[in-house]
Amino acid sequence: MKKELVRYEVFLVLASFIWGTSFISVKIGVEHVDPFLFSIMRFLFGSIVLLAVLLLLKRFDTRLFKNKLLWGISLINAVALEFQHFGMTMTSATNAVLLVDIDVVFIALLAVVILAEKITNRIVTGLLLGMIGVVIITTNGDLSSVVSGSFVGNAMVFFGGVLWAFYVVYQKKVLVKESDVLMVTGVVILETTLFLLPMTFLFAGSYVVDNIGWLSVLYTGVFCTGLAFLLYNTGLKAISATIASVILLLEIVFAMLFAFIVLGETPTIVTAIGGALIIIAIIVISLNGNNESRSEEHLEGA
Repeated sequence: MKKELVRYEVFLVLASFIWGTSFISVKIGVEHVDPFLFSIMRFLFGSIVLLAVLLLLKRFDTRLFKNKLLWGISLINAVALEFQHFGMTMTSATNAVLLVDIDVVFIALLAVVILAEKITNRIVTGLLLGMIGVVIITTNGDLSSVVSGSFVGNAMVFFGGVLWAFYVVYQKKVLVKESDVLMVTGVVILETTLFLLPMTFLFAGSYVVDNIGWLSVLYTGVFCTGLAFLLYNTGLKAISATIASVILLLEIVFAMLFAFIVLGETPTIVTAIGGALIIIAIIVISLNGNNESRSEEHLEGA
């Protein structure tokens, strides 16, 4: 059983690595493609890849398209994605990954209500530390920045992260009941694409895509959407939402590394302090001692 859990944790680590690179590819992509057009294009390519695999394996199941919860999860995913992509036109890739990953704090709180997990002093302490860290990052230590464009971008990315907390918890509920992770992932990606359609027509200001834009869209769509979501859902099915989100924080390390190498972005001391507080918050929550959160009973149907 221990070895089985390690295997699923590896899937989450791989998803973290790929999503760590996504903050760079998205940052580059939205500079060459309208952010709303970029969103739907990446999910369109992700949908094509997953649907092709499902059809080749003869595992396509229309039954899941009648699942109302999956439609709700897909809507949340679509809105969160637009907030992230549009927000990243006004903030750095480093800030984006830190602000998105604060969702682990909200996942812990939602788990109390939705997944019936116990709330403890450690969780409360972690939440407070995390929120302080977010304030420091979004303002960069300057409270006057609340009216600046950079604050708006940071706030949008942060709100996208909060929405993804709901996505993770409810996705976990679906995965517990459904046996085919590939089909569940394919349905969510496809339905997210459908929700992105009207948003694109309403808000996209340009439909021009240059060569760099195409490369960014293809990479983000195939790897950061199709493959990464599948890897993440596979791990999430066997491991609790809280533990999975903690493991996923590795994308902070990967994203900062790639941002430094590719974009030349160096975090400021203030941003580093805010990021450190968020990481401490994650550690505090992960040390909650709630070992039963490793939902081993779900491995049988994985």
